Amino acid sequence: MTVVLTNQSQGAIYKSQCSSEGVAHFNVEYGYYTVSVHYQSPSGLIFSGRIESLPLLPGQSEATDVVKVQLSRSETNALVIKEIYYGGCIGKMGEEYQADQYVTLYNNSDETIYLDGLCVGVVDPPTGIESPWMKYTDMSRIPVNDLTWQFPGNGKDYPLLPGAGTTIATNAVNHTGGEYQHANSIDLSGVDWGFWDVSLSRQDIQPGVTPMKLISKLNPNTSIYSLPVVGPTFIVFGLQGVAAESYVDDPVNREPRPQAANQNKLYLMIPKAWVIDCVECVETVNKITNKRVPDELNHTPAYIPEGAYCGKSLVRKKSIGTDGRVTYQDTNNSAEDFEVSVPLLKK
Repeated sequence: MTVVLTNQSQGAIYKSQCSSEGVAHFNVEYGYYTVSVHYQSPSGLIFSGRIESLPLLPGQSEATDVVKVQLSRSETNALVIKEIYYGGCIGKMGEEYQADQYVTLYNNSDETIYLDGLCVGVVDPPTGIESPWMKYTDMSRIPVNDLTWQFPGNGKDYPLLPGAGTTIATNAVNHTGGEYQHANSIDLSGVDWGFWDVSLSRQDIQPGVTPMKLISKLNPNTSIYSLPVVGPTFIVFGLQGVAAESYVDDPVNREPRPQAANQNKLYLMIPKAWVIDCVECVETVNKITNKRVPDELNHTPAYIPEGAYCGKSLVRKKSIGTDGRVTYQDTNNSAEDFEVSVPLLKK
């Protein structure tokens, strides 16, 4: 495994390969460092570890000469987030336009997956600020911000075949034509699934698009669902052995943000083990240390260098096997697994 030390004030990066005893040696200048390890074995097991702030200063005892990094273990996922388009574009009048966001899921395995009952949401905090959950809790449960959505179905109503994808749009309409006419945007009228404006009495999506099921709305001030243009952490998870309504209604599964001034604003808490896949995004390279999920869910966040409203998306890197089958890279490391691209639905 390769261990990486990053000087927090200067940004200098040092790498060292572990010996057979699992020891990596460094000779670095004094300062505060972030320590990270990320490794995927040939069998698909993923090992990750991180120390957010390691002081290496003059006068420290010799005990700091050897530092242990605790590793967590995870596995590659059958269902992955293939693409996330969250940053928006420039609209027809030169305005910032973000109503055209979407996420595509993909069956990375060779067996059929059933979407029925699976859920999606954005991890709190929704923007790339420093997470109080990461700072003050053990992150055994993941906080979902504001709205939580679920695929309908009774078990096997919505199969996703091997090598197939499915797309959820925040506004499932043709943003390039009709009443919209945003030439830089995308036609989302033909996607499979749609979120909808919960302030309306009707589900305002294109006919033929299946509406997602809203199972949790803990913020009464939230009506229109959107992804943060400065970088969301988006998760897919399953409710294991419990009905959505009973889980959401149980007060034990709701918590306020640690140290927040408003302790009446609650978040739905999901066991970490329920998370199937995760993509962690931030605004700029300077924000990549502001993680919102533990290492076993994601190692390093991704970002779009051009910034918000540039019309770009993050797409998972793909490989094509000798049999022609397409699979997508999944090492639980968004910074390495995803690359910036023109939205695939725009190509």
